[in-house]
Amino acid sequence: MALPQTFTSPDGSLSFQYPAGWTVEVPEGNSEEISQWNLTDAEGLQVLSLTVRPNEDMYKVSPPLTPTVIPQGQIPGAVDQIGTPTVAAVATSPGHSRGSDASVLYGMTSATGADPVFGDIRWGNGFLLSFSGHQMLGPNDQVDMPAEAENFAASTRFRTQILPVLQSLTATPVPGKTGGEGIAAAPDPAVGAACAGVQYAYVNLQGVTCQEAKAILQVVSDTGEPIGTRGRRTAEYHCFWSSAGERDAGLADVLCRDRADGSDLFDAYYR
Repeated sequence: MALPQTFTSPDGSLSFQYPAGWTVEVPEGNSEEISQWNLTDAEGLQVLSLTVRPNEDMYKVSPPLTPTVIPQGQIPGAVDQIGTPTVAAVATSPGHSRGSDASVLYGMTSATGADPVFGDIRWGNGFLLSFSGHQMLGPNDQVDMPAEAENFAASTRFRTQILPVLQSLTATPVPGKTGGEGIAAAPDPAVGAACAGVQYAYVNLQGVTCQEAKAILQVVSDTGEPIGTRGRRTAEYHCFWSSAGERDAGLADVLCRDRADGSDLFDAYYR
């Protein structure tokens, strides 16, 4: 599908191309802190949302669990805050509890796996940038989420309409743009037994190295069996993603334990 139309943000930092007959709309509620533009197709269905918001928002809600992530190639015109190339991807999310609606997620991400948060990239000075959409699947105990992700990624709708729009994105942070001054600080990764990944600071390492902690969280996130609404486990490890209330009470964003004896292995905080 041809992409004859171009959207450019008011400050010139963001742009993407889109098909004839589609429209870009500004939803109610835009503010100086949060900017959003919704892309709607010719039938009036919302396809993608481009959003810029302060980085502090990452600490207000848990990121969706994405047990299936299928990369769809790089987005050449967009890199994150530290210069990591972004990719287009299709993922699935089971929702918040057993029997709740699962969904297919699609959009831009820094990478796939445990360390990056799907759908958001760190961008500019203190901001998160997302370019994403979703499609509901039905109750998560009645749908085959990996198969649904594969089918959607291979569909004509995604391949010929959505993916070309995603890959047309250009994102250039505006020099001096600031925000997110109230961001909650993760523990200093240089103090004690700790290390820093792309999106997590790993602290309280108990009998594992920094690289082992990253690998454990990667494996549990990618292949672990869902336990409850926010837990995942493999034969060796069990990791738990805290709710906003639990984080407010002082728990880490992610806690990982050894399944053999229940001992703590490490805590992880979003950076």
